[in-house]
Amino acid sequence: MHNHLLPIGPTAYWSTQQRPLHCPDNVLAWLYDHSSLTQKLEGLCKTFSVQIKQQITTNSINSPLSDYFSSESQVLVREVYLYCDDTPVVFAQTEIPFSTLSEEQEKLAQIGEQSLGKFLFQDPTMVRGKIETAEFLKNSFLHQLSESLQQSCRHSLWARRSLFHIKNKPLLVSEVFLPASGIYLT
Repeated sequence: MHNHLLPIGPTAYWSTQQRPLHCPDNVLAWLYDHSSLTQKLEGLCKTFSVQIKQQITTNSINSPLSDYFSSESQVLVREVYLYCDDTPVVFAQTEIPFSTLSEEQEKLAQIGEQSLGKFLFQDPTMVRGKIETAEFLKNSFLHQLSESLQQSCRHSLWARRSLFHIKNKPLLVSEVFLPASGIYLT
């Protein structure tokens, strides 16, 4: 199966280092914030919304996924934009192995344009793993994505990802802060 997933996982050096040396403090504050990104964004705008770019079933052999679920035969991948006041500010990609999509977690496959963050942070069994960060240098595929959204920039874009567990079932959430997110302003 051919798809056009953004290759966030395999094309970046993901670091668990606490502080990338050349990352500005204002960006670091967003990258290492353990609270709900959805809730934080809702507090910064009048209208928060989620737009689905795509949601597909695939596997690590046929798709550019992280290596977290390489032994899984099927993975649900959801790519969305988080909007503040009609402007996309975050691109998010979630990898959910089919083994996670059982019992109550089956609804993760059908949340549509609801925020995944709301679902995760309302679940009392949710545990968030370490936050990993990555820098995407100028002219990366994420800069091309930003250009397609009429958000050009001449600086690196930063992303973070975390492995979440709900009732001990894993899923990976990767979030790229787009130029319009405001985190790059000094």
